[in-house]
Amino acid sequence: MGPPCTPFSKSGFWLEWKRLGLDQDASLLQAYTRVLAEARPRYFVLENVYALTYNNKASRPAFDRLMSEIDAAGYRCRAKVLNAADFGVPQLRPRLFVIGVPKGCPLPEHPEPTHGGTWERQTTGNIARPHVTTGEALAGLVIEPEPEEVHRGRYAHLLPEVPPGDNYLFFTARRGHPDPRFEWRSRYWSFLLKLDPGRPAPTIQAQPGPNVGPFHWENRRLRVGELKRLFTFPDAFELVGSRSSVQAQLGNSVPPLLAETVVRAAAGLSSLAEPLGQLRLT
Repeated sequence: MGPPCTPFSKSGFWLEWKRLGLDQDASLLQAYTRVLAEARPRYFVLENVYALTYNNKASRPAFDRLMSEIDAAGYRCRAKVLNAADFGVPQLRPRLFVIGVPKGCPLPEHPEPTHGGTWERQTTGNIARPHVTTGEALAGLVIEPEPEEVHRGRYAHLLPEVPPGDNYLFFTARRGHPDPRFEWRSRYWSFLLKLDPGRPAPTIQAQPGPNVGPFHWENRRLRVGELKRLFTFPDAFELVGSRSSVQAQLGNSVPPLLAETVVRAAAGLSSLAEPLGQLRLT
């Protein structure tokens, strides 16, 4: 469904060679279109980071080539950025979704948002039904503490001072801190970032650094059960591997609730009573 996104991820654009489009993994988009041309499915859904649509040297040529190769494979498609929070996921996670069908077939629309709220100083989605918050998503969840939840980064001692929903910018002169520790916008936005129980979680990354959040408002790393809730995986869903592997699996995943909603739209299923498990994709 989604070729690896690291060549176009916004979090990697601080590296000049990524901004210049020199990441060899970008060719994995071509692996996807090759399979598309060979397998000839009745419809397809491609997911990737929304930075793939940026007008820069890394993303724009790759996106234009992707659209051209989809056309050459015999498909027509629609591309749109969807925010997971607008579909009931308690996480502000914008991603690009490309829906396609063979030429000559009716081209479905992307699903309409079921929820809405504020994202990056703008209102998105269906504001008649507010975004699901982290407090709502984690309510009633009882799980044992994990050794990995202890924040051991260099700046761990600063985390208790950060208000819920804030990040390292709290410790800047521009924000009026009496003892500034950082320059304004000198770190990535998720540095010392803490969840706000009254809002959805920000995008949860696959490979966060030692001081990279989001952290729980109780000043610790998120537990696996909490991460699953914030991605809409069932509580009983089992993940195999080390703690870092589990983080990577979840951070690279498409939230199941959003995935199901998009696939239903692509398949022309309007009723939740129609089972996805019986679909034939080819």
